[in-house]
Amino acid sequence: MRMLALLLAFVAPSLLAAQESFDLPALYDVSGVASNDTLNVRAGPTVNAPVLDELGPERDGIEVLAFDGDRKWGRINIGEGAGWVSMAYMSRQPGQNPVSKLPVPLFCGGTEPFWSLEIGQGQVTFTDPGMDADPLVQEIEYEGTVPWSPRGAIVAGDITGFVSREACSDGMSDRQYGWRIDFLRSGNGGHFMFSGCCSLQN
Repeated sequence: MRMLALLLAFVAPSLLAAQESFDLPALYDVSGVASNDTLNVRAGPTVNAPVLDELGPERDGIEVLAFDGDRKWGRINIGEGAGWVSMAYMSRQPGQNPVSKLPVPLFCGGTEPFWSLEIGQGQVTFTDPGMDADPLVQEIEYEGTVPWSPRGAIVAGDITGFVSREACSDGMSDRQYGWRIDFLRSGNGGHFMFSGCCSLQN
């Protein structure tokens, strides 16, 4: 309980903090593209930028990480890198409200030794080949964000940490992430700190 109280106190925003709107990252579907056509993924937020890839008209669940200045283009991950798509052909999936709660499922990971942590409905699943033979499943005791705060706390058994809405890099590719996670894992005779990036896509 003491740890939870410290977490809540740390997350609580200042009364003087300016109200901000955090509407990304979020999942979008390709919309308005003809069945025999594709949506170009470009190297920059302009129709003159080189085409990196194409999205079919049926593609859904695409994580948009950021908008350009006038919100006409959205940055997404494609392969091992990132590109831009026209938001005129993207439709936001309903039911997403990252301002008031952490999105689930949220897929997090890090390098050396390539651990992963999935935050799901009511539980987290942690996998680390260097620590456990099998995935560790922990029931969530507390999970949530504070309105107008970019940070959320999570407590699940041996795992205590924060998920922050901020730019994050895995350090190994050109992919970009909109969430960062920092958590403490207790067990195996000690306490171990992990930091990594998270995505709405697995």
